[in-house]
Amino acid sequence: MISKTLKKIIGLFEDNKSSDIKKEINEMHPGDVSQLINELPSEYQSQAFKLLSSELASKVIYNLHDELREEILENINQKRLVEIMDEMDSDEATDIAGELDEHQLKDVLKKIDVEDSNEIKQLLVYDEESAGGIMQKEIIAVQQEMNRTEMIEHIRANYEDVEKLYYIFVTDIRNKLIGILEVSKLLLCKAEQKAKDIMNTEVIVAPVDMDREEVAGIFRKYDIYNLPVVDKDNRLLGRITVDDIIDVIDEEASEDVYRMVGLESEDKVFTSPLNSVRKRLPWLALNLVTAFLVSSVVGIFEVTIARLSFLAVLMPIVAGLGGNSGTQTLTVITRGIALGELTLHNTYKAIFKEITVGIINGILIGSIAVIVAYLLKRNILLGVVLGISMVCNMFIAGLIGSSIPVIMKSLKIDPALASSVIITMLTDMGGFASFLGLATLLL
Repeated sequence: MISKTLKKIIGLFEDNKSSDIKKEINEMHPGDVSQLINELPSEYQSQAFKLLSSELASKVIYNLHDELREEILENINQKRLVEIMDEMDSDEATDIAGELDEHQLKDVLKKIDVEDSNEIKQLLVYDEESAGGIMQKEIIAVQQEMNRTEMIEHIRANYEDVEKLYYIFVTDIRNKLIGILEVSKLLLCKAEQKAKDIMNTEVIVAPVDMDREEVAGIFRKYDIYNLPVVDKDNRLLGRITVDDIIDVIDEEASEDVYRMVGLESEDKVFTSPLNSVRKRLPWLALNLVTAFLVSSVVGIFEVTIARLSFLAVLMPIVAGLGGNSGTQTLTVITRGIALGELTLHNTYKAIFKEITVGIINGILIGSIAVIVAYLLKRNILLGVVLGISMVCNMFIAGLIGSSIPVIMKSLKIDPALASSVIITMLTDMGGFASFLGLATLLL
């Protein structure tokens, strides 16, 4: 569907039919428009965005590729930006505000709606990785003494500002959260019943400074659609909706993948070459250091390699399988930490399990290696050396791959950050040392 529309829009651009393009894309779903603009040739992307209504643009801009959004924000007319931000929910408007330069932000905050401006200023204070950083201020809260009629009138007066209205929150006169009320339950209750009579007092909340990964864990655990955010005195500050959490889960998963290969920040397909070099170079430099450390282990056995040159052919097998095994273990443990499966009480059990898996895999793979090495060189002792070194290296992989992320977590460092670099170095060193050491002794 999008591919056909994409071809049609490109054809209209080539024919300079802006009015037809405007009519076509303004009738599409915001998600489809975002995808369409992202896939357009670069020379048409900004032009297409300019043709969107302010309401549609407010739903589209947040889902554009980072580089494209940055380009649009750098060149956008201030009046147009104000119109777009006025249409956005407070959480998304705050994210866009955070991407503006100081001068641009100051001018925009002066010109948008005063209430929206104040909400954005309040939200910009919070860490973007916290519950406060992803919450929205658009909520409907009622007083506990309100009856059904009063509550419905209150909702009618405020519902236009609040999307996805599954629950309303119940507060006392000091704005302290005391309950939550399903909209469906409100519709079915009697006219004289008050909020305090029909509300659910067992409310799951997120402290405003809670890490957003922990917030995602709450949504996953309790299967909820809305989560109120409160301060230390339990005063209601805002809410987080399930669509916000889907974005968080996607971002956190992507972040973990990037960090496991030594990229501390995202490097997209169309990131400029200079920015990609800047993101990748530090970790490649670290890799160079670790590679020299690994080569120093090999250097210790230079005489053995010179005497038995065929060892050089088999060395990569030991190191490669150890590295792969370590990465598998690292992935399982890092994901377990992210999902909250690992606790203080079961960490040792998890490490022991991964060591056991490593040893068993080492024995099985090592046995195959013994047979292959014998068939290649007709030397059973060489096969034994290769097999034992496989077991040793996979033991190291299980131990290091499971303990490194746990240690990094205890030091309050993201377990995904460069763990693979450390594990690759240690499994390479362990593999070469065990293989060449045994070869020196036995061959």
